[in-house]
Amino acid sequence: MDISDLYNGFFHPEKKIYPALAEMSRKVLESAQLLTDMISQDDARHRQEETYDRIKCLESECDAISLDVFDSLNASVFSPLSKQDMHALCETLDDVIDNINASAKRMMLYNPRTMGNQTMHMAEIVIECAKLIEKIFSDLSMLHRDTDKALEICNRIHELEHEGDDVYGSFVQELFDSDTEALEVIKIKEIMSSLESATDCANKVGKTLKTIIVKHK
Repeated sequence: MDISDLYNGFFHPEKKIYPALAEMSRKVLESAQLLTDMISQDDARHRQEETYDRIKCLESECDAISLDVFDSLNASVFSPLSKQDMHALCETLDDVIDNINASAKRMMLYNPRTMGNQTMHMAEIVIECAKLIEKIFSDLSMLHRDTDKALEICNRIHELEHEGDDVYGSFVQELFDSDTEALEVIKIKEIMSSLESATDCANKVGKTLKTIIVKHK
């Protein structure tokens, strides 16, 4: 290993970790977009399977990046953000894609007859959260350079999480008030629950970012 590579790895981990986190955020966004494809393909099982396979791959790739980030943090001596902060960012990002993958997996396992408009609405909220996450992770220097913009993004993620809560609450109320078969109720509720968890995890990403901003202001 070149001495400059060793120096950069130990004393400037952001040169490796920041791009890794940005790559994770891109995979989160891609998986969210693919999930909406799955929901709109509820009449084409073979296409759903292909899309789910891609989501699984993205989730596995994020796991691999996460492990690499943890190794880099353990080896590093200095970082502009604390190791705990970067670990938290990596962990919360991973939680988002885990729940997106769980939503897709439940779709494949339960194979509901129809998904409904509220399911697509929830998936679109997940996409909007993922877009905002990707925006801030593509340039983490924003946390120091443009804190107002970073906080605005975090606050918008929080608003979207609340919107997701409202959609989920309305969905559950309507579902149990309808004459839908009990088994179909359970299937769709489980899928929606995972989607709602994805928005919760996205909000945790935003909260972690806000904590970092406050600590370094």
